[in-house]
Amino acid sequence: MAALMTLGLLASAAVLFHVGTTDAFNALTFGGRLVGVAFIAAALVEVIAALAVCDYWGKRAVRYSGAAVLIGVGTVTVTDLMFLITQFEGHDYTPFIWLWIGLLLWMGWASWVLARQRVWRGIPHPKSIALSVMVSGVVGAASLSYSQMYVPYVTPVTVPFTVSFGAPTMSADGTSLHLPAHVELRNSSSVRIYVVGTLWTVTGNPTIFDPQGKGMDEWKRDMWEHGSTLTHVRYSPSRLMGAGEFVTPGSPIEPGEADSVDKNVDVPLRSGLSRVTISATISYIRADRVRLPVNSYMQTIEASWDTASRQQKHQWDAPEWVAESGDEVYRHYSTISHSSEMANLTHTMDYVTAWWTIPKWHEGRLYAKENTNPYLSVSITSDADGEEHISEQEAESYGIAIDRAETERPIEELLKAARK
Repeated sequence: MAALMTLGLLASAAVLFHVGTTDAFNALTFGGRLVGVAFIAAALVEVIAALAVCDYWGKRAVRYSGAAVLIGVGTVTVTDLMFLITQFEGHDYTPFIWLWIGLLLWMGWASWVLARQRVWRGIPHPKSIALSVMVSGVVGAASLSYSQMYVPYVTPVTVPFTVSFGAPTMSADGTSLHLPAHVELRNSSSVRIYVVGTLWTVTGNPTIFDPQGKGMDEWKRDMWEHGSTLTHVRYSPSRLMGAGEFVTPGSPIEPGEADSVDKNVDVPLRSGLSRVTISATISYIRADRVRLPVNSYMQTIEASWDTASRQQKHQWDAPEWVAESGDEVYRHYSTISHSSEMANLTHTMDYVTAWWTIPKWHEGRLYAKENTNPYLSVSITSDADGEEHISEQEAESYGIAIDRAETERPIEELLKAARK
């Protein structure tokens, strides 16, 4: 009986000491670190209770060894229920759930044993002790909620993000414009962020007057995709002039830090194009809610084509929600750790992925044949293949965001600026 009582107390203390020491030094929020310190204190209480078991079921040389055991069992009850509730709240399965259930069964047995022993006899002010355990549980639960839920959500993240064109210059042979494209972002918040993925594209569009006007299907598509429509003007088919990333996936951006990129794009003249558009997309995730491994960089990269051969043959399709069958993609992905070790033990590990899609042309595409228009999408999934999406609420808890910016200039206006 004493051995089983000691085993339960030490098992709980070992878990609490591991979680407490990890979170006290490494939790992503100050509140999480305070909870880590509280768990270390709870582990010490349970170790003292385990030592008191030997005396209580032995010579009883220490007057309050029974009270120490009772407080230890109460501490196991409070902390184990915290883990169990957090596990159920996350709707995730981890092997540690069997430990929480095992400790719950142990607590029922330990309470029964202590009740038969009437361990509270001889304890001064037993009601005060019981009340202190209850208060400690309430304070612990409040601290947990504060560190794991409230603090990460009340701090807003603002990342101003702009795209612009620089001053164009004429090429030496007069057949094209050298056009600088500028993308800039700044972390204006007090929260560090990790970049999940970025993409910039520069495209040229014709301006074709259509006296017949567009049909309702095209109006609806324009309104849905662009928020506006010009019923007698067509801007397709477009031609891609340049594309690329402007921040390495997984890169941290500290509060107040800015990053930018400048690319010179050649715009052909007398090509039937009349407008140039620069678009950029950035996705980021909050560093006070997750931690990226491998030195904070998303270093795992895969492509859907055979990158080692000259033919660059297509090898596999991305999930349907990312791209159509036959479209080429490449992706960076990484596992993500939660904001605290407690969350890591009670929640499964998820994956964050940035997908760059290079769609193939087919009839009806708004870009020219043998051309493309790449785009970026991101996901948080429970599998590395990107198929099993987590719920929107769970994804929101990670603080992932995606932002886009776009601007355009008529080629005629750029040409005038280049001739000045």
